[in-house]
Amino acid sequence: MAYPDEPAHTIKAAAVARGQFFPHPGESYGHGVHVQVPSYIANIASQRCFAFTKEKPADCSPDIPVDDTYTTIGVTSAGLYNPFYYWLVGLPSLFMSGAPAIFAMRIVSGLLSAAFYAAGFTALSRLRHPKWPMIAAAVATTPMVLFLAIGINPNSLEVAASMAAFCGLVSVLENSKQLNLARPGILAVGVSAATLANTRNVSLLWLLCGAIVACLFFRGSDIVAIFRNRVLLVVAGLSAVGVALGVMWNFIMLAAPPSAGEAPSGISNVVEGLRPSNAFVTMMDRAFDFVTQYIGVAGWLDAPVPQAVLMFWNMLLIALLLLVFLMRPARLQLGFWVAIGMLAIVPSLVQAALVTSSGFIWQGRYSLPLFAIAVISAGLALRFRSFKSSLSSRSLTKILLWAACAAHVYGFVYVLRRYVVGLPDSANWLMMLNNPSWQPPLTWEVLTLLFALTLVIGASHLYRFLHPGTSFLPVRMTRALGWLRLRGGAPAERTTTGHSAERGRLE
Repeated sequence: MAYPDEPAHTIKAAAVARGQFFPHPGESYGHGVHVQVPSYIANIASQRCFAFTKEKPADCSPDIPVDDTYTTIGVTSAGLYNPFYYWLVGLPSLFMSGAPAIFAMRIVSGLLSAAFYAAGFTALSRLRHPKWPMIAAAVATTPMVLFLAIGINPNSLEVAASMAAFCGLVSVLENSKQLNLARPGILAVGVSAATLANTRNVSLLWLLCGAIVACLFFRGSDIVAIFRNRVLLVVAGLSAVGVALGVMWNFIMLAAPPSAGEAPSGISNVVEGLRPSNAFVTMMDRAFDFVTQYIGVAGWLDAPVPQAVLMFWNMLLIALLLLVFLMRPARLQLGFWVAIGMLAIVPSLVQAALVTSSGFIWQGRYSLPLFAIAVISAGLALRFRSFKSSLSSRSLTKILLWAACAAHVYGFVYVLRRYVVGLPDSANWLMMLNNPSWQPPLTWEVLTLLFALTLVIGASHLYRFLHPGTSFLPVRMTRALGWLRLRGGAPAERTTTGHSAERGRLE
């Protein structure tokens, strides 16, 4: 239960999977809704004994008995949330129990997010000038995005679906004259829109913001042209049904028992006497403070990634920002600057509207959909900028990709350290190696190795996309890992001057 509010969402998922969709009068009190779930899930909050205390490792968590399955009362603060995400994630708890059921629920959540991220990247790859948008999307995939994607929390699906919807709409508008090339984008928009409408109440706002930003990168004729396509209209009609169901749920929940959906203690920070206008100004004042949470603050806001990781991602974000300044005509920058403005203003407006009822509750992860849209917008603003494949360009790409892999792994190990031995003020890396207090499944060493291998595979595919016909990995390593062999990865023939023929052609 190391993810924000994960106990409440786990209980909700198990309840929805058992048909408990609606809260009823008499089933709620000040901090949540009563549901009937297996005992091991009802008592899952005991697993977060380490939350808010970074020095405390996860060995305080009691074992989760596999046979503790008798039905009892569980309390969730997510009682009013749309059941769509929870039903899918809760399914494993119907035929599994104990810790395996919890991990299976997390895996289902991760697969849902992975599908939408794949849809988003696929849609971007169909652009006529896709390289800079793909780079921006990779930058937007911060350690925080990967961390959230595997937790039991609808926030994970919300971020992924927002990214897929935005990228899909961009692909559709880019190919408005040849929509047969944008069918993955059409499908991404339709499924993502219906999914967003059925995740969190505020998700449709991210969809609206993404649609506005996407349209700003294209002409009015492109926007009009897409509505002449029969496939798009059919998908839009089916998607509208899903959106309507989501909106209908929100209206039904307006009549739910009072205080059924209050945030759990420790997360909501109620500021006495804070007026909406003050909340708005405070949010604007803290706009840059949330950047750290966009990059990586794991756990219950008690496990930030190392400063080196933050520095690397800040460097990438600033580099994209500076490159956008260079684009001419200035009209190409419009969508990006509107997206940046939305990232600062829209969350401020939402927090101002909620401050009198819920207090000052905003966290950086709530704004991640707008963050992803803003970063990818930088790539869209740059999409007509040439992307050279010279020797220096290839070398710089390799350096940045290897550095990104290293930053991801460093952040991953550091967050694992928080749970394996804790994060005291003094260094304790040797304890992590020699005397771990807690171990995840497969051990932290094996998980780190698998994570690093996955990152290298992803980086090699991105390198191939940016520089076709060249290899990201050294030739010997590529040959040793036959299943990683890259097209064009064999060493080029040598010329009489000692330079490779491949290098001569590229230069």
